[in-house]
Amino acid sequence: MAEQKKEAKSQNVLAINLGTAIRKLSEALQRVLARLVSGNVVTIDISQTGVRIMETRGGVVRSWADASFKPEEVQTAAPMGGHALGTMVRQLMNSSGIKAKSVIVSISGRYTVSRLIPVSNLPPAPTLDESVNDIGSTIMPVPADDRYFFWQAVNTSEGERQVFITGVPRYIMDDQIKALKTVGINPQIIELKAMALARVVNKEQALIFNIEPTNYDIIIVVKGVPEVVHSLAWRRDNMSLEDAAEYLATNLEMTVDFYNSNHLDTPFDTTNPLYITGEMSVEPEMMEKLQDRLGFNIEQLTPPLECPAFLPISQYAVNIGLAMRKEIPMRDSNGGAGFFPLDMNLLPQAYQPWRPTANHIYAAVILIAAITLIFPLMEATGEVMGKTVVLEQESAVLDNQLALMKVEIERREPMQKAVGEYNTLVTREGSFSEDIRVIMKEAEKLDVAVSAIS
Repeated sequence: MAEQKKEAKSQNVLAINLGTAIRKLSEALQRVLARLVSGNVVTIDISQTGVRIMETRGGVVRSWADASFKPEEVQTAAPMGGHALGTMVRQLMNSSGIKAKSVIVSISGRYTVSRLIPVSNLPPAPTLDESVNDIGSTIMPVPADDRYFFWQAVNTSEGERQVFITGVPRYIMDDQIKALKTVGINPQIIELKAMALARVVNKEQALIFNIEPTNYDIIIVVKGVPEVVHSLAWRRDNMSLEDAAEYLATNLEMTVDFYNSNHLDTPFDTTNPLYITGEMSVEPEMMEKLQDRLGFNIEQLTPPLECPAFLPISQYAVNIGLAMRKEIPMRDSNGGAGFFPLDMNLLPQAYQPWRPTANHIYAAVILIAAITLIFPLMEATGEVMGKTVVLEQESAVLDNQLALMKVEIERREPMQKAVGEYNTLVTREGSFSEDIRVIMKEAEKLDVAVSAIS
């Protein structure tokens, strides 16, 4: 008996392992097929001092280009009536041979407000949407009429349900979209740089330091979701290399300390990896100073896209993260294969092409079903109505024939009466002579002379 149970258990384990292997093989084949049939994906990373564009296809980075500028140079870059930023992006795309009408674009978190809030901490409301909007009104420093508000519910790796909310000033978003549309470039997806960076890192726990010449972003990823998104402006100006490194390191440590002060039971572990990205990440001297100064384990990015050996990956980390939205599948709800679960699109509804909603689809299905059911009834009704017309026509013919027969009967009635009288005379009892005697007798009584009987 024990041996039978052991054998059955081994068979079950073998079946489970075989099923898992088949499932993983199927997922791998689906990813390969998706890469083969996918089109090109063009991403644009815009900052205050430069533009970086990248083209990927089938999970492979095909081409990239960047252009740096000063704010005052942007003002004179556009022709009369054009938009400076859009003109520079179009010129860069043309010079690099990258062609696309629809693109994925990043937006800086410098002027945005983002929070990750557990669902249990939301105010009571009839629906989750109302509850999120209520807390958004209290958190966002910009009035509702002057901002775009976005949110997405997400489950952490430990199954905790949370809501990520983001508010973007309208003028920031509108200016960037209109700048691109002016030159024929249509943003299909807009995403915070912090979201793209968290996706390209794809770690349960990580610290990301994105350093640009005029601003930096600090993202603390906890349980696979960005817990802290901190964006600030800075300028190196006349600072020495040592002072600049000290300034950046101090701000990074202050952000981590702030997080730890609010999470005393689960502080951020300094053994977690630190990823440094952005334009300044390719400066060897700065990176050496930061590595000596910081007590974190600095690691190099290893994105899942196939990148050429000479591509500065850390500089194009945002572009790679944006491209992964299309090139790499999301992590499923059961924690299966895939990447960063947040896929919030910050493109306002007013700029999105019309697409049918679920209600539209349901209404169309119901309408088609109704037509499918009603059409046979309409055919049957038409057939019955056609037969009714034929019967009415036959009835009219019969009525006409009946009227003619009545007229003929009325015309023949006197003749029938005469025939009847004749038959009465012929068939009545008695002889002709007796009739004469009766007539003559009656004539005598009346004193009438009868000369002839006809």
